[in-house]
Amino acid sequence: MSFSGLAVAQEFWPPRLGQEFPNIELIDQTGKTLKVSDFKGDVLVIEYVGMNCPACQAFAGANRPGIGSYQNNAVTGGLKSVGEYCPIYAKGITLSDPRVTFMQVLLYDMRMGPPTPEDARKWAKHFRLDPAKKQYVTVPTEDMRGAASYNLIPGFQLVDQNFILRADSTGHNPQDRLYQALLPMLPKLLGKKKGGGS
Repeated sequence: MSFSGLAVAQEFWPPRLGQEFPNIELIDQTGKTLKVSDFKGDVLVIEYVGMNCPACQAFAGANRPGIGSYQNNAVTGGLKSVGEYCPIYAKGITLSDPRVTFMQVLLYDMRMGPPTPEDARKWAKHFRLDPAKKQYVTVPTEDMRGAASYNLIPGFQLVDQNFILRADSTGHNPQDRLYQALLPMLPKLLGKKKGGGS
């Protein structure tokens, strides 16, 4: 999908609630090129990251013992990683559930420039995110910086098995609350009964 021309980009970006998720092309932390549609059939938890965003660093795990912030960046205090919040608000479902793919999309590097595959590799190594566990850190193959992307940070979106965006908890005024709506929807999409774990 090409980003040449703002009008073209605006037709499909940002992702819209209730619509099919844009099939953007990305490069993961191993250097592999992939498309979001490669994961159709899984439930996708997608996180948008500005690498120097204090909340993004916290959600990635900067407040966890033994990890700390990436490149000594400021970190939002008292905020856990999304991996820690998930089982609390998703009725025991974790991001390591085999039916779930967790994907971070780096939209800005530490200096607000376009991130590189090397940024993805270093970020993934620091925060211990492993593609073998379906934990992907990705960068777009084209520069996606702009108001639409900036307004997604910090934030999460939930995409169902049919590739439809079902919950949008992005930006500072999200349509869906992360703890009250997005994460609680995860077991519903997976067909889990109340109290079910993984």
